[in-house]
Amino acid sequence: MQLAWPAPGRAWWTVAVLTFTYIVSFVDRTILGLLIEPIKVDLSLNDTEIGLLAGLAFGVFYALMGLPLGWLADRTSRRGLIAVGAALWCAATAACGLAATFVQLFLARIAVGVGEAALSPAAMSIMSDSFPKERRAAPIGVYAAAAAVGAGLAMIVGGTVIQLVSHRDVFELPLFGEVARWQAAFILVGVGGMVLLPLLATILEPVRRNELAAATGAARIDRFILEHADFMVRHYVAVSFYSVVVYAVLNWVPAHFIRVHGWTAGQTGLRYGIVLLLFGGAGTVLGGLLSAHLGKRGVAQPAIWITVVGMAVAGPLLAGAGLANDGWSSLTWYAPALLFMTLPGGTAIQVVQEAVPNRLRGQASAIYYLSTSIIGSTLGPLSVGLLNDYVYEDPLRIGSSLAIVAIVIAPVTSLLALSTRAPFARLIGQQATA
Repeated sequence: MQLAWPAPGRAWWTVAVLTFTYIVSFVDRTILGLLIEPIKVDLSLNDTEIGLLAGLAFGVFYALMGLPLGWLADRTSRRGLIAVGAALWCAATAACGLAATFVQLFLARIAVGVGEAALSPAAMSIMSDSFPKERRAAPIGVYAAAAAVGAGLAMIVGGTVIQLVSHRDVFELPLFGEVARWQAAFILVGVGGMVLLPLLATILEPVRRNELAAATGAARIDRFILEHADFMVRHYVAVSFYSVVVYAVLNWVPAHFIRVHGWTAGQTGLRYGIVLLLFGGAGTVLGGLLSAHLGKRGVAQPAIWITVVGMAVAGPLLAGAGLANDGWSSLTWYAPALLFMTLPGGTAIQVVQEAVPNRLRGQASAIYYLSTSIIGSTLGPLSVGLLNDYVYEDPLRIGSSLAIVAIVIAPVTSLLALSTRAPFARLIGQQATA
């Protein structure tokens, strides 16, 4: 019996709530980037330690918890799983504002990562069961755009909070007492995120579907990946190393404007935040829409082509932004750079969703985020910190460090993504004839 798909209005409301949830998660994970300078001063940290806080503390545990939580997403209430994760990461973000040492802040960042690991595997599974295959590109693209939108809002919100309290070294908050400006930003953002919980109660889980259930005999995600390693492993590796560039940009560009170009945190939050919000968000949505449009026009593997082009063009543009002579020139470079950098945001995960059977989608998504987190969110922030401290030995060379990461990694990952076209075609062909 053919199961009816959810009504379009209900399906898109689900996408809207999940996208807003993802936006909040990115605000909570990336607001650290705007607060690097005061945190360094108050806690006496160097750039390498900041890189560990931005990457390792969050990324490793976000990645490791993704697997068991992805497994749960395939077997239990996906909405409930997301709600529990949201409550944890919001509370942990507020706890970052109470940290007085590197270790305390490190532990709070770990808890943020654990909570956020519950979101995307469950959200991808819900959306895949809410739309037929030919209509999935747009909602997945909208959801993926939340990464850039959330990062942009983190800059704007964080900059606004710092600007509001800039006339005082400490800030008085109910229940929390006197806290520094950077601590106030963490606390206000974390507590404010709790609005997610009643919103998540308004969405319904769609019926789990069995598309492609007979396409392969693999009953476990590890067996499926091994059987189709020529595509699955290659795709995971390409996206994971490309995410090194993405996370380096998300975590270090604000410090670049503040240190090198002399902008205040408030100016950086507003100016760079708006550019990141508009161009980064537009890039991911545009990637999904272009993929859907090209697919309707008969272009084979449009999601892979969008991924390849985005990676190839983003590298030189990001390098130009890092090496620009003044803040406004750098910001001008960042507009197109962020647009192309985020084009693969939805298409790269869309390819995974198309390649695996329904019953493995949560786990496949978890492994996708596992690989991008362990490699990307760990090495991205850390690579810039290490280059600053041990290669250039100058914190003012942060733009050069960002340029090296972008120009070396992005073109290589683009070529690797291009090489997945043939094995992907074979995999889809096997499914069609199974």
